[in-house]
Amino acid sequence: MKVAFNARLLAAPTLRGWNRYTVNLLTELSRLGLDLFLYTDRPLHASHLARLLPGSYQVRVAALRYPLWEQVWLPRQCERDHVDLLHCPFHFGLPWFCPCPRVLTLHDAIEQVYYAPQRTWRETFRPAALRTRWYNWSARRSADHILTVSKHSRDDLVRYLALPPQRISVTYEAADPHYHVPVAPETRQRVRQANRLQRPYFFYVGGWEQRKNVPFLLRALAAANLPEVDLVLAGGQPEERDALLKTAEACGAADRLRLLGWVAEEDLPALYAEALAFVYPSEYEGFGLQVCEAMAVGCPVLASQRTSLPEIVGDSGLTFQLEDPAELASLLRQLAHDPEVRDRLSARGRARAKLFSWSATARQTVAVYQRLTPPSQHPGGLTNGAHAELLVQEQGTCCTSRGERRGVSPT
Repeated sequence: MKVAFNARLLAAPTLRGWNRYTVNLLTELSRLGLDLFLYTDRPLHASHLARLLPGSYQVRVAALRYPLWEQVWLPRQCERDHVDLLHCPFHFGLPWFCPCPRVLTLHDAIEQVYYAPQRTWRETFRPAALRTRWYNWSARRSADHILTVSKHSRDDLVRYLALPPQRISVTYEAADPHYHVPVAPETRQRVRQANRLQRPYFFYVGGWEQRKNVPFLLRALAAANLPEVDLVLAGGQPEERDALLKTAEACGAADRLRLLGWVAEEDLPALYAEALAFVYPSEYEGFGLQVCEAMAVGCPVLASQRTSLPEIVGDSGLTFQLEDPAELASLLRQLAHDPEVRDRLSARGRARAKLFSWSATARQTVAVYQRLTPPSQHPGGLTNGAHAELLVQEQGTCCTSRGERRGVSPT
């Protein structure tokens, strides 16, 4: 089976959100006997391509203005390559007309559910905002089938975007494989020393934008009255630090706040592993990948009861309401003082994290491809529906490059 991907966002080296999903999915698809065609309007970052099985993919680059690239070049290239299906792994980027079936991944309906109600009239009707909505709407209308990453996201897509449920399949995300590898004691110590973390701590990693609700976490820490415990925050943007520090000062938690900023991917498992718990007070998540990472490492999880988080955590972590920080404060005290509870949540988290895997996600995705294409195009060894069961119940120049076949996959 020849499958084309709109892979233009992989030009950036970042490995967050849509890029993490795309890279992990492509990595596993490259091992399932598919011929992958990665279409882009700019060179793709080598770090992403290095993860794919050599010889399993071809890159097509056409440097055109974006609308022309999407609506003219993309379908023409699908025809030239005789691909069986085109998949866009983010919310926009499908041509209106195409010679093959089209699959779109919609990770959530956050724009409609969370952001749109907060925007002013001027923000809503800015030309850039109108263009974005057009691209997104066009992709949704063009797609023959839609993938999303949780049952909650599927329900939001049906409710807020009026998408027929029969056009939507749920394929869960997962933690990267290295989160399942035990972290060596010397690695834990090195990461602690490098970040000057000397005391017990609760951990958060992610953005600091409004929906992530980090000030709520600061208020809960202050209310928990744990002078011997720090709160370690990784991620965020430098311009957001001052506002966060002011909030910490106002609630009396500044002396226990540690801001690490950007953290190397290889250090994250140790930061999870050394934490008393990972705390996620987010107001809206389509999946909540950090929760899955924490569970895979064995870090106890405290997560808000909003959107998809209870679905992903299941009974392996503790959840809390966002109306009052007192409930979270009580949970922070409990986990700070009760190692038996931490051990129990750690064991449950590891077990649940095993239910989520990118290998399963890839096979479920291939099952969707098979439903949209003739059986003669299906990869050998995979039959329609055989791997479809979810593991969790709940004007430009075109140039070509090809990965060299060596028989082994780079790490």
